Amino acid sequence: MRRSVLIFSVLLIITSITLKTDAQTITLGTVVAAQGDNVLVPVDFYDLDNVGAITLFVAFDTTVLTYTGYTNLSPEGAGTISYYDPENSRVGFSWVAGMSGVDFPDGKYLDLQFIFHGGYSDLIFPADCEIATFSGVVINVNYVNGSVSAPQVTFNLKVFLEGPYIQGSGGIMHTNLQDAGSIPGSQPFAPQLPYFGNDNPAWYYPGTENVTTLPPGTVDWVLVELRDAASAVEATGATTVYRKPCFLLNDGNIVDEYGDIPVFYASFSYGAFVVVWHRNHLGIMSSQPAQGLGNSYAYDFSTSASKVAGGTTGYTEIENGIWGMSAGDINADKVIDIQDKTVGWETEAGKGGYYGADTNLDTQVDNPDKNDLLIKNDGKFSGVPD
Repeated sequence: MRRSVLIFSVLLIITSITLKTDAQTITLGTVVAAQGDNVLVPVDFYDLDNVGAITLFVAFDTTVLTYTGYTNLSPEGAGTISYYDPENSRVGFSWVAGMSGVDFPDGKYLDLQFIFHGGYSDLIFPADCEIATFSGVVINVNYVNGSVSAPQVTFNLKVFLEGPYIQGSGGIMHTNLQDAGSIPGSQPFAPQLPYFGNDNPAWYYPGTENVTTLPPGTVDWVLVELRDAASAVEATGATTVYRKPCFLLNDGNIVDEYGDIPVFYASFSYGAFVVVWHRNHLGIMSSQPAQGLGNSYAYDFSTSASKVAGGTTGYTEIENGIWGMSAGDINADKVIDIQDKTVGWETEAGKGGYYGADTNLDTQVDNPDKNDLLIKNDGKFSGVPD
């Protein structure tokens, strides 16, 4: 009996030591803010005792956040040095104890200060962070990442592409690209430049989003852009508050990688204008702000030319009463013209797979892409403001 008690006591001590080790934690805060806000993100310590040296890094998206310094440093952290590392899009902190190890109290070490430009940014502790005891032993720390973002909103969007639309279907596009396994897992809006001679594609987006599987019924990637403005004329590129690659399904619905209504991170002071880009169709923008209830918005582009800015100048009635994005803007300059034929279609004619000149998205660059779509739409131009 006494032996059992002794074994139990030893196990309890070992368990307590293990729990203590696992509890040594540093966390980054999760903050929701409005575009233009100055935000404070707490960095909190828990169960960090006998600390002799601190080396911390916090990586973030520099297009979303501008680092301006730190504040509210704990007294125990006096002497902390901060330095910005733009090459790696991160900020670093270092601290060294004086005569002996320091027991940091649970709670705030410091607050990071940022200017928030809208959208979403992860705040990440990279692998080269390190906390050591006064004797130089590395402490096993649980690092918990954070984020800064605008509020979450959803947009239930419907749009058709002219190229893959099946005539007489009443609202269905084919999925030849997915059926052939040709759609890339990485978003396609960051091609090598120049793109068919264009150094500035209208939809260029340098994000690194990628997926391992596509939702069933995927036609292709699309890029959704949200703009905050009081009117369509004022909804220029400068008013963009968020962009996100999504998937277009064969029934016209735009979804995320799971086939769900996509989540965006944005707030609107004036009105929520929606832009949809595709790599070889003219981009479109809602002629009116999308209407929402709470943080849920909806917009159906397919019912009329009046639903898009610019109307019929850059939009096509693809079936009686059903409208879709006009095919043929191969070089992504917002105009369908001879350049799309000579610099675009002619350079890829005869190829098969996932190509920009495949305007009907059937995996082949051939005469129907040119004759049935590109030439038919010659002279059309996008109504999306620059």
